[in-house]
Amino acid sequence: MQKIKNTLILLILSVSISAQDTLQHFSLDIVTPVIESYTSNQGYYTGHNNYGDEEFAEKYDFNGTTNILGVIAVHQGTSGTSSMNASYKIYDVGVSGLPGTELASKSIPYNDIPIDGNHNTVMFTNPVPVSGDFFVSFNLGDYVHSNIGTQSIGITHSPNGTRPASDFGIFGRNVIRWHNHNGPATWKDYRTENTPNYQPAVYFSLFPIVELTPSSIVVFGDQKGSVGSVYPNPSSSAEFIIPITSRNGGEVNITLYDLQGKIVSNKQVNLTAGKTNHTFSESKLTPSTYILLVKTPEGIVAQQVVID
Repeated sequence: MQKIKNTLILLILSVSISAQDTLQHFSLDIVTPVIESYTSNQGYYTGHNNYGDEEFAEKYDFNGTTNILGVIAVHQGTSGTSSMNASYKIYDVGVSGLPGTELASKSIPYNDIPIDGNHNTVMFTNPVPVSGDFFVSFNLGDYVHSNIGTQSIGITHSPNGTRPASDFGIFGRNVIRWHNHNGPATWKDYRTENTPNYQPAVYFSLFPIVELTPSSIVVFGDQKGSVGSVYPNPSSSAEFIIPITSRNGGEVNITLYDLQGKIVSNKQVNLTAGKTNHTFSESKLTPSTYILLVKTPEGIVAQQVVID
């Protein structure tokens, strides 16, 4: 069966997803992601399709060690219902340059995944330590041998041509895992090995949420804004100062998760342009470790915080 493509452009209403520059392959405030589909209703290139493709992963280059707290993904699909679960995973890089050992996985019901182009934020149960390069993946599961229901899902990506030729030397920048009928995982380089006569130069819309260290400042694309490390951390009063710089100001969403991924506090504030040391306070919290997710008009970043 020959693979033939068709392209559907997404309209992104919420456009601010990013992390450190080295961990963001394209900016949603500049590039509108797309999803491509085969002709004759054969499904998506990067989602449910007649070929049974199950998993899609993006490789991130990283020097040193850090913790991955979660994943932000942008999906498109067809509305419906399903009893199946998908999952978001972290892998180290194997000797072949393809995904190696699975480091973490978070299961999400199909029905809970937005397919309208809005971002989906998923936090891992525990911070995932990584050392060096790693993969972030979206796994649909074995829908070939399961009752998929009426819903179909795909992971979006940047338009063809947005991945520069200078990056082609990175084998396995994005990869796809074919269904292999209970055999060993069959990963393929998406650009060179998936489809004859078509070599898409794209980046998948899979963004890792990376933990900030006490001295970190994350600068968003084109120097539009930044978020610094919160302090004091630990805090004995459940109060933290968040240094935020925004070019134009606007709404900032601050969400606190426990380590099981449950939202325990969610607040919205409006900030003026420039630098603000915003005070976040939540008196009802019990002493524990939490994940603080800060979404500004320019980007998103997360940090582990402790209340003692």
